[in-house]
Amino acid sequence: MTDIFVDGDACPVRQEIYRVAARLQLNVLVVSNGSGPIRPPSASNVRMVLVGDSADAADDWIAEHISATDVCVTSDIVLASRCLKQGARRLPYRQTMDSGEYR
Repeated sequence: MTDIFVDGDACPVRQEIYRVAARLQLNVLVVSNGSGPIRPPSASNVRMVLVGDSADAADDWIAEHISATDVCVTSDIVLASRCLKQGARRLPYRQTMDSGEYR
């Protein structure tokens, strides 16, 4: 099953992700180092993952846990590269579908 990994520390489209994931019955993992307040909905398919407070802790956790069937939502180029190397797909939330950025 596909899971959606969200780089939670810098993702302004979390609400949209929650809605799409609920409609498609996908799990969402919002990964954050706790640097900002994030309140995911109390839905059974959404899980908050708090990691260490280092700058790359969330990125490291995502890269270690993502698989080829998963999607990562991030604008972080380094994290995106790491996820693509794992075979995962990346959705840059600042691009449009016709920009060629989706894989």
